Amino acid sequence: MTRIAVEGQATRTHPAERGTVNLHVAFSGTLRNDVVDQVARTHTILVDQVKAHVSTGAAERWDADSVHSYVYDDRVKNSQTGGKQRIRRFRASARLSVTFRDFEVLSTWLADVMDVEGVEVDRITWNLTDETRKALLAEARIEAAEETAVRAQSYADALGLGPVAPVAIFEAGLRGGGNGGGGHVPMYAMRAGMMSDGDGGAQVELQPRDIDVDVTLSADYEAGAPAEG
Repeated sequence: MTRIAVEGQATRTHPAERGTVNLHVAFSGTLRNDVVDQVARTHTILVDQVKAHVSTGAAERWDADSVHSYVYDDRVKNSQTGGKQRIRRFRASARLSVTFRDFEVLSTWLADVMDVEGVEVDRITWNLTDETRKALLAEARIEAAEETAVRAQSYADALGLGPVAPVAIFEAGLRGGGNGGGGHVPMYAMRAGMMSDGDGGAQVELQPRDIDVDVTLSADYEAGAPAEG
């Protein structure tokens, strides 16, 4: 018997269904209590807005599980002596992430929060629902497996070996020396620009890329001895 090792690949592409905004509120100053109060007030306002979007169904979920504060020394020029003087400063920050279903609401909300003092948008990631991703993976696995059979049979036909039979199949990374796993769903950042909606309000123009769900398989097939002429 002759063993034939082949690889099969398949990709399914789908528009993004969820957009997750990651942002943080941060303030610095010379008075610790003032800095903490500024962060707390601004963060509370954002959380109230996010809760409202979740209650209407525009957003799916939110998280706010990270708060930081620290002290640092800042050196500034002394206007009287011309030298540098050290000033003790305090900084506090709190993070917030929210996953939106409705990208129009996301666009409008982003335009609002980007105008709020102390708020910085870190990134936006795009993804699919679990149900969509599982369905696309199932389709891609079938296509990738079928491709391995077609390729193996093509080699066997070229060598006059007759029908092939599968011996083993491996997802990416499971065969010794393979690369990373299959079914990867990349997350793309936004392309953002300011635009105006029909009522004169500002929006952030979002253009998420379609998401690719990839599957890579390798498989071993066996074929009979070459036919005698």
